[in-house]
Amino acid sequence: MPDLQCLRLLRSARIAELKSQPDVEAAWLRRARNECNQPTTALLALLRAHLRNPLPEVEIQEVRKDLIAAFDDPASAPPPGVLEFIAREDEADETVLLASRRLVERRLSSPDVDRARFLRLKALLSQRLGDRAEATAALAELRTMEPKNEEIAWALLRLLSIPEHWDRAAELLAEMAEDGGPTVRSLYARTLARAGRVEDASEQLEILAGEVDSEDALALNNYAAEVLAAAWSLRDSGRLEEAERLFRLAEEHAPPQGWPSVEARGALVHLYGTVEERAAHQTAVADRWQSVSDPQSLLNEGANQLASGNFDQAIELLKRAAGELGHLEAVWYNLGFAAYRAERWDEAWQALDRASELNDQRADTFFFSGMAMVSLERWEEAIPRLLRALALDPERRHAHYQLWVCYRSLGLDAEAGRHKAAYDALGDG
Repeated sequence: MPDLQCLRLLRSARIAELKSQPDVEAAWLRRARNECNQPTTALLALLRAHLRNPLPEVEIQEVRKDLIAAFDDPASAPPPGVLEFIAREDEADETVLLASRRLVERRLSSPDVDRARFLRLKALLSQRLGDRAEATAALAELRTMEPKNEEIAWALLRLLSIPEHWDRAAELLAEMAEDGGPTVRSLYARTLARAGRVEDASEQLEILAGEVDSEDALALNNYAAEVLAAAWSLRDSGRLEEAERLFRLAEEHAPPQGWPSVEARGALVHLYGTVEERAAHQTAVADRWQSVSDPQSLLNEGANQLASGNFDQAIELLKRAAGELGHLEAVWYNLGFAAYRAERWDEAWQALDRASELNDQRADTFFFSGMAMVSLERWEEAIPRLLRALALDPERRHAHYQLWVCYRSLGLDAEAGRHKAAYDALGDG
């Protein structure tokens, strides 16, 4: 633990920070760095101060070097509490996170360590570093030690919820479903569908259907929504016949006027029906909604038509909804995406830009707005939108590809090459 003199120095630095005196704060922290019996706390504080008010880069490089050396020295290594603080620090330096994980791994090799505590630390640090495999392994071991801990189970499930691990996620949910309620078991059924285990998924959904009160419209609606989610998962993975089975199951159980019923019928007609059936259905939908003026109903139906692939119909409904619900991002996002899918590029970017004014944190909004600009060959206007999409979602590989197209079209070879390299580096994701 830091001694009394060290705590006094750190307290003085904190007071200077609260008084917005960055130079005074830095002076106290430099003194603490030299005088503290446990310098890691002062070194970390200097890095945090640097983020608020930049210090000389040469000094910061030395601070990082000393901090990593302290982590690697058993005599000065920080206690678990400091490691937990680092793991949760939003702006922690990557080199510090790596040094922290190395220290945690060394501690885990000791026989007398609190293994559960350090496994939690390893999982958290690995997630911060983007190392999903190491985080998953740590949480999997931790779950064997604490099998009834729901927090661990859900954390592990989040890491397993990617296409490569649907089978493992289903195995975990099978264990959780033994004591879980309908929410866990419906998630189990959807995950089985994603894993391609259609018979098992159908069996679980049939069990859930038997537990739903046939007189409870809300419960039936919720159940049908779960079946639809599983159906779309199968459809997206190319399991068309199995998906059709679940669309029909959803239609069978959904209340006739509920949105799951509308979506299931629309999916069955537009994905599996004949040309004549699709045309008749679209005409009937258009006629039915001509007299509807409630904006929320128009928004909901517009979203349903978008999900069913009826982009022109979705656009008309969403435009009508925007008259009174123009303050909602969802209206403009759905309208822009429907226009994008209908290849109505000018309408797409205009609606998506309105959506971005209401919510500037959705990567899809900027990506598809940028894509619309690319389709219009408006390269210079596409670039800032695609860059913003990447800022929000650095793993979005195809944004790099489109930026490569834009920069190459503008004759900016260096920038084009940088994004092509980033596109290649991200593999087939």
